[in-house]
Amino acid sequence: MTQTTQLLKVSNLSVGYAKRKVIDDLTLAPFEPGTLTALVGPNAAGKSTLLRGLAGLQRATGAIHLGDLDLLRLPLPEYSRHVGYMPQSLPQRVALTVYEAMLSALRTSHGSSSPADARHIAMATLERLGIADLAMRGLDELSGGQRQLASLAQAIARRPSVLLLDEPTSALDLAHQHRVMSAVQELGRERGTITIVVLHDIALAARWCERILVLSPRGLAADAEPKIAITPDTLASVYGVQARVEHCSRGFVQVMVDGIVCDRGI
Repeated sequence: MTQTTQLLKVSNLSVGYAKRKVIDDLTLAPFEPGTLTALVGPNAAGKSTLLRGLAGLQRATGAIHLGDLDLLRLPLPEYSRHVGYMPQSLPQRVALTVYEAMLSALRTSHGSSSPADARHIAMATLERLGIADLAMRGLDELSGGQRQLASLAQAIARRPSVLLLDEPTSALDLAHQHRVMSAVQELGRERGTITIVVLHDIALAARWCERILVLSPRGLAADAEPKIAITPDTLASVYGVQARVEHCSRGFVQVMVDGIVCDRGI
């Protein structure tokens, strides 16, 4: 499959509700094809709201361009062909198997030209994530972590140009976190996908992502590579914690929290 070569550009973006803006007039540096970007920040900073705005699922004004496409002017079905979105959780009580849900997701995309192609893509994706053994299991029979993996498989299989993932590792153990982040990174590079992922684990974000956006209730606090975006001053200002930022033997950022600067509540 030909790799995506289009930049994603976000300009003067405001996202929120009828009476309250959560994201106000946000402009970001362009997102390059094949890159993996983490969106981190404390609770109520607007991470999920921003992601839903980028996905076309939340009231938004401003501009979101994918190459020459003005995404905010597209009807949602066409928007979703270009931009894939994985929510924090799947709807409850869905009477489909994992495999059936995969085929259903593929039918709404342009990634498969025939039923045989769809079946091949579905199983190849499940195998890539190490969950082929769940194919015939009902979605309502799965654990939280298994449902999360099934949801990710649906998003990946559709092969969008932009992939937005809302906390894809929150219910996963360490081995599955590694498998998921590795697969997302590798697939993004192979396909040229622009991937933006909401994560709470800063160390995980710094390990796998080339770029980190640090969001606070006051707006964008940092947008850079991990070693520049994640600093003691940023962590104190955004999270209210006293922390040390060091590097492991492989050069990855490590964060050690020593105390609370101020009590921000929950």
